[in-house]
Parts: sequence; C-alpha cells; structure tokens
Amino acid sequence: MRMKRFITIISIIIFVAYMAVSVIVLSRHGYLGERYALSEQRMAKADSVINSAIAADDFPGAVLCVVRRALDNESMGRILYLKAYGNRQVCSGRDTVSGEWIADTIAMTTDAVFDLASLSKCVGTTLSFMRLVENGQVRLTDDVSRYIPGFKPWESEPEKKGEKVEKEDITIKHLLTHTSGIPAAIHVPSFLRRYEKYGDTATMNLRDSLVTYLANDAARLSRPGEVMRYSCLNFITLQAIIEAVSGERLDKFAQREVFEPMQLGNTWYNYIDAEPPYLPDAPIVPTTVQEDGRLLYGEVHDPTARIVNRGVSGNAGVFSTAEDLATIASMLMNRGVIRIDKDGLQGRVGANERVRLFSQAAVDTFFSVPAEYAEHGRALGWDISSGYSASNGDLFTPNAAPNHTGYTGTSMAIDMERGVAVILLTNRVHPIDDGAVGRTRAVVSNIVMSALDK
Repeated sequence: MRMKRFITIISIIIFVAYMAVSVIVLSRHGYLGERYALSEQRMAKADSVINSAIAADDFPGAVLCVVRRALDNESMGRILYLKAYGNRQVCSGRDTVSGEWIADTIAMTTDAVFDLASLSKCVGTTLSFMRLVENGQVRLTDDVSRYIPGFKPWESEPEKKGEKVEKEDITIKHLLTHTSGIPAAIHVPSFLRRYEKYGDTATMNLRDSLVTYLANDAARLSRPGEVMRYSCLNFITLQAIIEAVSGERLDKFAQREVFEPMQLGNTWYNYIDAEPPYLPDAPIVPTTVQEDGRLLYGEVHDPTARIVNRGVSGNAGVFSTAEDLATIASMLMNRGVIRIDKDGLQGRVGANERVRLFSQAAVDTFFSVPAEYAEHGRALGWDISSGYSASNGDLFTPNAAPNHTGYTGTSMAIDMERGVAVILLTNRVHPIDDGAVGRTRAVVSNIVMSALDK
C-alpha cells in the first residue's frame, strides 16, 4: 500500500513539474496571451478567399501556415495558423486509349509534402551557398570562371569595324541577384537533341553537358549587373559551383549542412536514379499528368531539373511541408539561430538545444539588396521588391520582407521587421498546368498581416 502511495505521489510531482516547465517555456517564448493571437474574424476571410479560388479551379487544394518569431529570438516560432483546404489529388493519371481522366480524390492535409519548384532556389541552393561563404570557400565577388574553368565573360558587340571589344566577367553575386545576363532557361527537347550523343539521360553526362553549355554556349544577353533577368540557369550554375567546391552532389550537401541540423524530416531532394527518400504512403502532393498519362508523384515538376539534372538541381527539386518551412522561416527570423527539441523525455518537458546554423552577418547580407543593384530589387537568392514579388501582398514592411514563389504554386514571405512569415502552398499544376495563384497569394497575405493587429 505504501509503495502504491509513494508511486502515486511521485507521479503527481512529475506531472506538476512537467506542467510548470511547459508553462514557463511557453511564457518565455511568448506563446501565451493575446500577443500571439490572430483575429479569427480576419482569418475567416482568408479561408473564404482560398476556398473561392479552389471553387474557381485555380488549384485543387492548399495549405496555409503563419508563423511568428519567438520573443527570445532563438526558439522555434509560434505557428499561429496551420490549415489545409481542398484536395491534394483529384486524379491518378489519364487512360492513354480513351483519354479519360482516372478519378482519384485525396483530401489535403497539413502534413502534405509539396514540390517547392523555384522556392528550392532559396531553401536549398541559397542556404547551401551561405555555408560556403561562411566557410571561406567562396566569395560573392569571385568570378564564376574561378570555379568553372573557361566560363566565358560578357562581350560587347562593336558597332563598327576595328572598335575595341569590351569584356566583363560574371560573378557569383550576379548569379544570386539574377543580373548575370544569362538566359532564363533551356528548351529541354532541343538541349537533348544537341547533347544526348554524350550519353544516356539516366547518367550524369547530361548534367555535365549542361554545365559545359552554360560555360561556353549560353548567350550573354546583357552586361552583368545592368538587367535583372530571372533565370533558372543562374542557379544551376550556382549548383555547379557548390558541387565543385564541396566535392559532393547538392542534395547530399544540403541535407548534411542545412536540413539535418534543423531536423527537417520531411524536406528532401529526390535523386531519380536512386531509392526514393520517401515511403510509399507519404502524403506527397502530385503535380501534372504527363503526355503518356503518368502522374508525376515525388518527381520534380520542372523539366530541366527532372530530365537533365535527374531530380537534383539548383533551380528546383526540393520537396517540403508547411511546418518544415516554418522551421526554416523561424531560423531566418532569428537571424541564423534555432532551438531544436531534444529527444525523449527531455524534449517533452521543454529541453532543447541551441543551434547556430548561420551567422547574423550572413543572414543580413543575403537578405539585403546590394547597393549597386538597388534598382532591381533582388537580394542574394531572395526577392525583396522586384516585379516578381508583387503577388506576396501589399502590407509587408517595405524592403524588409524577403520572399520567393515556386512555379507549382508555392510561396514564402518573411516580414523581418514584424517577425512573421506567411507560407502558402498550393498544387496549381495538378492535374494540368493551367492554374493560377498570384492574386490569391497577395490577398491572403494582406488579410494575414491585418489579422496580426487584433
């Protein structure tokens, strides 16, 4: 009897201690009280906007996540809103004989894994590149030719015979700000016809041929620094530099240096020529049904990333969830720091480990528009105020909200001054590539920012 009473008392003490620690942790992080609440009335309007877009066939489904910076500027931010809408899948392919869609509806869930498309440029390539800069392995002012031998410079076209030809090298900063003068993309079928003689598409040869093309054959359309031309090829060139310096493929480098330290269990690249990094029942959001009737599931939608770079590419290829992106946003809002919960009982009672992923100097630098390119509105890897950021809304703090979108219908915008990030993930290219999300992004972002002020 005494032993039972003793065990009961100990259990009560442990429970009370656990609850006390939890309250202390929540209070210290600012998770209690009205400060971290959103206006329910305002957010109902955001729900209505998203549901109306789904009804208009702009996209089948979406996940909205709003995360606010922790008051200690170190912990995981408070997720103020996390909601799923509509469906993550409406069909599983197309019958190649009849041409009919194969109906297969699966509801959207908040743990859905999305093809981030060009948002990969930020959370994959740019964060990886930040590590190289911090390690002293590269400089932003370095010429690309330092890492890709023979990478040709821009050259002027003389207006008259005998006039001197001007030359200017392309730098890493030009690539990160999309001011290199390199074209936006390649036409994959034409590229394959030109380079398939070097090997099977299931080998690395096409990837190497793409780097050779970028170094020697790709046009230099404008003097570096003069024109902002958004280009996937800029970030594929950055990928080549990361791989040359680190000696390993981008996905492996990003996994070790970025994703694993933040314990991002649902963020990965899928290298097509290896075992997939996900389980068969993973809640992956499919994208477009191909001409052969096959539904893309877990394979990157972008054709250059999928066909040429085999799923691991500087311009696209990262898959992730809203909650994992909220962790990345929290780390960036904390200017490089994040506290990660410890395993086991320690983690359940609030114990965590402080992880300094990047220096404050690195975050501030990459989130700033270089003075010499101020008119273009692009920071290093991120958008700040270019025309491409218009869909992120009107109420973010001017020139203080790094943001980016993805072709598949994804977006993330971080208001560094207010300490809030808005993540909207949609599947606008499913089952066919005809959806629209730009206006919805802007309207939802405006509603969210207004809902912060109760």
